[in-house]
Amino acid sequence: MKNQLKMEDRGQKVEVWKQEWEKLSPEAEIKMWDYFGLRQWILKYTPRYGKVLEAGCGLGRYNFYLNHFGVETIGLDFSGDTIDFLKEWQKKYNYNLEFLKGDVKKLPFENNSLGGYLSFGVVEHFIEGPQKPIEEAFRVLRPGGIAIISTPAPSWSKIYFSIIGFIKKRVKLLIGRTVDDKVFFQYEYTPIKLKKHVESIGFYISRFSGADWLYTFTEFGKNSDRFIKKGSFGYLLSHWFEHGILSFLGAQSIVIAIKKEKLMHCFLCGIKAIIEDSLKEFDVPICNGCKASSTAQYYKKGNIVSYGKKYLISSSILKPCEKDCDFCGNKYFTDELFEDFGFSKNVCMKCLNNKRVGFELSNTDIQPIWRSRGRR
Repeated sequence: MKNQLKMEDRGQKVEVWKQEWEKLSPEAEIKMWDYFGLRQWILKYTPRYGKVLEAGCGLGRYNFYLNHFGVETIGLDFSGDTIDFLKEWQKKYNYNLEFLKGDVKKLPFENNSLGGYLSFGVVEHFIEGPQKPIEEAFRVLRPGGIAIISTPAPSWSKIYFSIIGFIKKRVKLLIGRTVDDKVFFQYEYTPIKLKKHVESIGFYISRFSGADWLYTFTEFGKNSDRFIKKGSFGYLLSHWFEHGILSFLGAQSIVIAIKKEKLMHCFLCGIKAIIEDSLKEFDVPICNGCKASSTAQYYKKGNIVSYGKKYLISSSILKPCEKDCDFCGNKYFTDELFEDFGFSKNVCMKCLNNKRVGFELSNTDIQPIWRSRGRR
C-alpha cells in the first residue's frame, strides 16, 4: 500500500470525472442500456419503499429510470458542475428528482434513514480502499435496507490484456525505452474480494457474483460489437458462462447486501416487522403477510438472476409509437427517452408504476439491449 500511495491518484479527482461526463449526455447513457450489463440485478433488488440513494450517480441514468417504477431516488455526486447540469437537464423531460453535491465518504443523511443504496463503479476508485464509503452506506440504511454495490472485476479479457501489457513493458525495459510512471485510477475486485470488503463493515451478504460476460467480449473487441453480434462465438459463450462456474471471470463483480436486524422493513410491502428469519428462505426481508404471494417466489434463495430474453445487439432506437399495454389493455405511447422501458412486454407508465407489475417485469421480462456508448 505504501508504494501505491506514491502513485498519482486520479481516481477521485473531480476534474477527471467532470471532463469525462462533459463528453457524454444522459440521453446517450440511457440509450446504451446494457452496455454495462447489470440491469437484471438492479431491477430485481432495488427497494421500492423508502428513499433510494445512488452514491456517485454520474449522469443519473438509473435515477431517471427507477423513477418510473415508483422508486423515490436521490442522486449524489462530488462534481458540482454535473449536479447543476442534471438539475437543469431534467426539466427537458419533466422530471423533478433530487440531485445533491456530496461526498460518498460523508453522506448528508441521518442514521437509518434510507431504504436503498446503489453504487455502480464507485468504491474501487479510492486508493486507500473502499471501506469508508461502504461504512457510510451501512450507517444511512435503515434496518432491512439493501445496498447494491458493483465494481469492475479482473475479467478474462483484462487478464489477457494485462499479460500483453506486461510483456510489452518488459521488452521496453530490455531495449532501454522509458516506461510511463504509474497512475492510480481504480482497483478491480473479484466477487469474493468485494464480498469480504462489504461483509467486514457489518452487512449481511444475500448474494454475490461475477456478471456481464458480454462486456468481456466488448473489451476484447476494443469497445465494439465485433465479437458479440448475434451468432458470434462471443454472443454464444457470454450467455453460456454468465450463470455458470466461470461467472467470476465476467467484467463486473456485484454484491447484494442487507442491513440485517431483528426488526426490518419488508421488501415487498415496506412494513416494519420481526422478519429476520425470512432471510433463511429469501434473498430479501419478507414479512409473513407477503411470504405466500407470487412475487415472493421470485426471491427464493438459489434462484438464478438473469435477463428474461437474450441480448439485442446494436438494435435501432424505438421512436415514440402507439401500443396496447399487456397489463391494462389501454393504448399508450412509448417513451421518448426510455422507449419501451427495456422489456419484452408492452407496459404503459401507469402500470409500470404499479409495484406488482414492476416486480414481475423485473424478474421475468427484461429485454437486454447492447448499444455502443454514445457521445454528446
